[in-house]
Amino acid sequence: MKKLIIILFASITLYSCSNTDEQPKDKKAILDKIISYKMEIVEIEGKISQLDSNLIALEGESNQGSILVGTKTMLAKPFTHYIDVVGNVESDMQAYISPELSGLIKSINVIEGDYVKKGTNMATIDTEMTENSIDEVKTQLELAKSVYKKQKQLWDQKIGSEIQYLQAKSNKESLEKKLKTLRSQLRKANIIAPFSGYIETVKQKVGEFGNPNVPLFYIVNLDKLKITANISESFLPYINVNDPVSITFPTFPDLNIKAKIGVIGTVVNPNNRTIKLQIPIDNTNKKLIPNIIAKINVADQYFNEAFVVPSIVVKNDAHGKTYIYLVAEKDGKFYAQKQYITTGKSYGNKTMVTGGIKQDDQVITKAYNLVKNGSLIRL
Repeated sequence: MKKLIIILFASITLYSCSNTDEQPKDKKAILDKIISYKMEIVEIEGKISQLDSNLIALEGESNQGSILVGTKTMLAKPFTHYIDVVGNVESDMQAYISPELSGLIKSINVIEGDYVKKGTNMATIDTEMTENSIDEVKTQLELAKSVYKKQKQLWDQKIGSEIQYLQAKSNKESLEKKLKTLRSQLRKANIIAPFSGYIETVKQKVGEFGNPNVPLFYIVNLDKLKITANISESFLPYINVNDPVSITFPTFPDLNIKAKIGVIGTVVNPNNRTIKLQIPIDNTNKKLIPNIIAKINVADQYFNEAFVVPSIVVKNDAHGKTYIYLVAEKDGKFYAQKQYITTGKSYGNKTMVTGGIKQDDQVITKAYNLVKNGSLIRL
């Protein structure tokens, strides 16, 4: 700023002087004058630069040889350790839907992407063969009823044999059951949505042969989802059902869901020594869909009082011992002091110190990589 003010002052002075001087008239004289002024400005800038250097040197004499550092005062505060787990979004209500009745597909009433409510008729199987069978059985049943009635009357009068009466009765009852079965099949000609959801896939077309062994639709409900994840068995002592979790999604960076652990598995996977977690979530905005990756943040340990330092300031010496640098004062001057410590849990960029420091100690957190034990420092 000082430099800018002086340059502006010099420019104004040159300009005011130029107003008192006789102004050149031709082009060459004007160019010569411009060059002269520029040379004067360069000379002034050089003098300013020299004065700046002298000022910096004078200001640094009192701090000569010291290193400017930043510090953090140690105060015991609560500290929570978290586990980060990658999971997968799933739906409890998703199913492949097949016809219950074999036959030609007469109509398909939905397309992929449609939302259907529970009970919606999604497709119909042609029932001509079933209807013909019903008509045939009805005719047979009428005759069987007539025969049975006559046989019963004769048997009541002790006329005829018992076997004839029983055969007539059995035939009638068999046809009644067959008719009931055919009518039940007729009602199954309509393929009904078992729950509300979105039609993800339509696997067949009108005119193709529908079969109970071949799925026709794939339907997914997005209202109630769950996140499943596998977590190391070593964390089992520290987590419980209903523990709160925070969930984020790489696909939707701005989406953060708070939920609770719903299920903790009861069997350890012998292949990778993990147990399964299930976390139910509400999908009110319908953004989430099955198989999206989820990142789960679970608090596994909580400490009421702990000293915490930035992980980056924690170092190890050649013998593997852990240390940090503290501020030490002697004769009114400050020095860097190498302090060996023991550490506990770390999460993110924070490390808990379990031994080697005390309340109100000042830990060097800035320029920590420039100091060594005994270095003269300034705060």
